[in-house]
Amino acid sequence: MTIYTRTLQQIGSSILVSLPTEWIKKNFLIKGKSINIETNSDNTISIYNNYQDQEIKIEFNYQYDNHVQKIQIDKDKDENNKISTIGKTTEDIKILLNKIFGAYLLGYNIINIKSKEPISFEDSEEIKKSIRKLIGLEIVDENNYNINLQFLLDAKTLNIEKILNMMNSIITGMFRETIYSIDSRFNQDLKKKIASRDDEIDRQYFLLVRLIRTAIMNKKLASVLNLSNIDMLDYRIAANFLETAGDLITELISYLTEVKEDKQITDLIKKTGSSLEEMQIYSIEAFTKMSRDKAFKVIENYEEFRISLSNLKRNIKSNKDILTNETSLVAVVNIISCLDKIAKCWIDITDLAKPTYLIKP
Repeated sequence: MTIYTRTLQQIGSSILVSLPTEWIKKNFLIKGKSINIETNSDNTISIYNNYQDQEIKIEFNYQYDNHVQKIQIDKDKDENNKISTIGKTTEDIKILLNKIFGAYLLGYNIINIKSKEPISFEDSEEIKKSIRKLIGLEIVDENNYNINLQFLLDAKTLNIEKILNMMNSIITGMFRETIYSIDSRFNQDLKKKIASRDDEIDRQYFLLVRLIRTAIMNKKLASVLNLSNIDMLDYRIAANFLETAGDLITELISYLTEVKEDKQITDLIKKTGSSLEEMQIYSIEAFTKMSRDKAFKVIENYEEFRISLSNLKRNIKSNKDILTNETSLVAVVNIISCLDKIAKCWIDITDLAKPTYLIKP
């Protein structure tokens, strides 16, 4: 970032300031063109170029590893007296996919993949499968040597609060079904559903991160979305806690399937889960509405949660069936750990609205 110092000039009743020549040239501005000037809440101003190209592009090269290919050919000649060829290695395609994900998160609108050799069917399908995790990114052109991707959503029409609430709604359903299914026999179908919903949370999370990073780089978009720098930081952190909670619930269900049937244990887990449910509801409302009352509710529920968790721990110490079954014992310990980590996610989100260490007695 370059800082320029300008002296204010007065012509009549107007105060004028000259703009940096480098910025004028870079944005292809000439006499007669218009720009937008916006006053900000922090007593600064922002100047936008109306003619700025919003299509940010990046290009990646897809190439065969000729050295690896030659080794494979020589090996096949020696062993089977046959010649076979291979394309990119698994590691190569992973690097390419990481670059695509990175470009998406950084706000690139157009991502082009080019190759001097035909792109293999397997790698083409792997790319298509992976970009399904990236909302709004679609293939707009494809042939043997090129795959062109484009982000087709208009960032100005997106709502960061709605995306966060959507993530929260999915997590609410995941947790409720996980906890209240403990009385019935778990099956692979439920575990697959939970895993699938966790993937959807990841998709929404990627979209939210992309939107925030784009808004940070494009102050005009941040203004349209009515997001200050502190808002963008807080939403990024809150979304990360939600994404973490989704992962923990997916982990939690795998431990619940290993707990030996014990009504007292399952009842305590459900009671602990009930406190967590309310904590989640109030924490998101406290954050999105900046509500002090909801933040207090989270603290009240957290105290209930801690009591239930303590009762669960005491029950384990006196439960011979659990203590004598190593698998169940390890599972219950892991369940307690997951529940505690999920509770901390809701506390941390509440801290973004009203730091809980300020309102604790």
